[in-house]
Amino acid sequence: MRITTGMIRRNYMSGLSSSLLDMNNARITAQTGRRFNRISEDPFRASSAAALERKYLRNKDYLETITELQSISDTQEDAVTQISDIAEKVAKDYSVSALNGVTGEDGRHSYATALRELQESVVNSLNAQYGDRFVLAGNEALEAPFKLENGKLFYRGLDVSDPANQAQLEDLAKESSFVDIGFGLSFDNNDDVVSSTAYDMALPGLNLVGFGQTADGTEKNLVVLMGQMADELDSPNFNQENYEKLWNQFQKGSSELIDVNAKIGIRSKSLETTKTRLSDMDLSMTEQLDALVNVDPAEAIMNYSYAQYTYNSALKIGAGILGQSLLDFMR
Repeated sequence: MRITTGMIRRNYMSGLSSSLLDMNNARITAQTGRRFNRISEDPFRASSAAALERKYLRNKDYLETITELQSISDTQEDAVTQISDIAEKVAKDYSVSALNGVTGEDGRHSYATALRELQESVVNSLNAQYGDRFVLAGNEALEAPFKLENGKLFYRGLDVSDPANQAQLEDLAKESSFVDIGFGLSFDNNDDVVSSTAYDMALPGLNLVGFGQTADGTEKNLVVLMGQMADELDSPNFNQENYEKLWNQFQKGSSELIDVNAKIGIRSKSLETTKTRLSDMDLSMTEQLDALVNVDPAEAIMNYSYAQYTYNSALKIGAGILGQSLLDFMR
């Protein structure tokens, strides 16, 4: 078989082009820090990275949602704490025994005035906001849920003392607002959210201060009771027995705030635990993505240097084999 300079030249140029391509690819890898820039370069890694990146971004969304929920939960907890502190103060400073030292109508009037101020403070706390959201409004979070008018308390337009509203108020007190934070959101046969697979961010204020009346007609709502206690103190015909009845009911209702505080504490702990788990997942998936997509910078530079050395060596070799011989002109 006759081997001509042209044949050698063609084989050489093919090898040189391959070396140049390898050097260019190594340069791009060193510059971008990525193992591939097109799916066709590494279909398996590209598809694995795409699936992992979707999980990574969804996990990021969960983390951002939890951070927002923690702020809302903190606002709810602050509001409940304020209401609890006021309820504790009323239970301590406005009992019948505490009033024994009050002298006459003027003294009772001073107590009544202070009690109404505390009543307003409770309503303000019940209308606590985080941003534009009223955190104790159940599912209607964009409007102030509570309104005090002429001694009557309204929750989302309903008089909390009116027996005709009890069925509606009971439904409002049970409202839920579920948020997907990575528990594996699922629905039952009625297309309702399975409560264990989502976070319930709703906390209707009705559950804090109560609503309706007892069997003997005594109000259950703490805000209304405070107003009635103030009215009794302001009355020229102050009835100590009636006042004590109101105060006892108030004390009973205020003790239930402890359960609400405990519930918020459990929810806050759940959010913190979930956030820790998601943060660990975020770190793990970041490392996995880095291993799939990115290259070690030192290794990439070394590979580029080696490819450049190979190409330069090929250029030097080419100088000795590119000359033409007589056989190139023979047929």
